Amino acid sequence: MQIYFTLSLLLTTCIVDIFGQISVVKTPQPTTISRGVVIGNTTNPNNTASNIPAFPINNNRSQQQLNMYEQDRLTVERMSTAQKPNQFEDELASYSSIQFDLPSWSGTQGTEHYYQTAEKLLDMLNGKTPFNLKDAVFAVENAYFEGLLDKKIYEENISQMTNISRLKARQDGLNWNNPITKNIMLYRVMADTLSVKFPMKERASTSFPMQYDFDDFQGEQDFSKLFVTKLLSSHKGQCHSLPLLYLILCEKVGAEASLAFSPQHSYIKFKDKNNNWHNLELTQGVMTTDAFIIGSGFINAAAIKHGVYMQPQTKEQVIAQCLSDLASGYIHKYGYDKFVIQCIDSVLAYAPTNTSALAMKSNYHSIHLSHAAHQVGSPPPDTLKVNYPYIYKLYEERNNVYRKLDEIGFVEMPKEVYENWLNSVNKEKERREHDIRYKSALRLME
Repeated sequence: MQIYFTLSLLLTTCIVDIFGQISVVKTPQPTTISRGVVIGNTTNPNNTASNIPAFPINNNRSQQQLNMYEQDRLTVERMSTAQKPNQFEDELASYSSIQFDLPSWSGTQGTEHYYQTAEKLLDMLNGKTPFNLKDAVFAVENAYFEGLLDKKIYEENISQMTNISRLKARQDGLNWNNPITKNIMLYRVMADTLSVKFPMKERASTSFPMQYDFDDFQGEQDFSKLFVTKLLSSHKGQCHSLPLLYLILCEKVGAEASLAFSPQHSYIKFKDKNNNWHNLELTQGVMTTDAFIIGSGFINAAAIKHGVYMQPQTKEQVIAQCLSDLASGYIHKYGYDKFVIQCIDSVLAYAPTNTSALAMKSNYHSIHLSHAAHQVGSPPPDTLKVNYPYIYKLYEERNNVYRKLDEIGFVEMPKEVYENWLNSVNKEKERREHDIRYKSALRLME
C-alpha cells in the first residue's frame, strides 16, 4: 500500500475486511471506562499511557482541535529558540492530559466471557490443555452470547451427524474404520441427502444437506450468522462455519483433515491413501482442484510463497484462528481496545501470515493512531515525529502492518467478486454431478 504523508490521509482510517472473519468496525468512544487486565505481553511494555486519565469529552470539538493545533505551532516555534531546560519541561508537562491508549471496554457487561475464553484458548496453544476444536468453537460463540448457549444441544447435534455418517457407511457396505471412508462420509452428511435406517426404527430417516446462507453471509448485520451453533440449528451457513463444523466432526470420529484459506474464503483439505491432497468445497458441496481455486484471480505468487493461501493449517493454527474469531466478535460487540491487540499478537505468534489477524491489527493501529493524534490537533507526521514520538510510533506501526500485508501477497477480494465466484462454484458442481471423474472421487474410500 502506498503510504501517504498528508494530514488528511494520515487520519483516514483504513479498515480492511476479511470475509467471514472481521465485521463492521465500532469506533471506540472517549469514555472513562474502567481498565482491566490484558492477556499476554503488551506490544509496548514501556508504555505508561495506561496511567493517563481518560481524555475528557468536549462538545466543542472543532474549537478544541484549533486550540490544540495553535498550541502545537507555538511549541514548535519555542523549541527553535533558546530557552531554559525547565521551561521546555513545563511545555511537555502540559500534554499529560492526553490519553494515548484506546479506552478499554473491560468492565462492560459480557466482556468477562471474552477474557475467560481467551485464557482457555491460550491454554490450548501453550500446551496446558489438549486441543479441542469442538470446545474452542463453542467457547468463542458462547462468549458472544454471554454464556447463554446450550452446550448439551450443541454436542447432541454433532453426535447425531457423526452417527448418521457411521450408519450410512455400514449400510452401504463400507469400512468405517478406513480413514478415507470417514472423510467422505462426513463430507456426504454435510453435502448430500442421505436415507439412513436407525436401530429400533421401522422406517428409514432422511438427512438433508447443509445449504449456503446468502443472507448477510458476512455477518455484518447479525454476527452470529458466522457461527457453527447457528449452522447446526438452521442447516444454513457459509465458508466460516461449514469448514469448522467439518473439522469438529473429524475430531469427533478421529478422521484427519485440515483447514485451508483462499481469498476471503476457507475450505477443507484431506489426503487419500496415496498421500495426495483433495479439496472439499463445503459451501456448495463439491470437490475442487487447486487449479480451480487459483482461478479466482486473487492468489498471486507472493501469497503462495508465504503460505497465505491453499496451505493446510496445523491444529495450532486452527485454534489460533478461533482466537482471531474471538477478537472479531469482541470488536463487533464492543470495539477495539488492548484486549483485541493482545489476542491478535497471540494469533500471529502461531500463524504469522494469518490475514484476518493482520487485517485486524492494521485496523487497530489505524484507530489507535487516529484516537491519539486527534487529541493533539491532528498535526502532520513531521510534527508528530518531533513533538509526539509515541504517536509517531503508532503511525509507523500501522504502516508496517500495511507493508506486511503487501509483502505476503494479500489482495482484498471485493464482495461482488466473491459472490460471482460462489456462482461459478455452483456451476462447477452442476457440471461435475454428471462427470465420471467427480463420481469416482466418492470411491476414494474403496
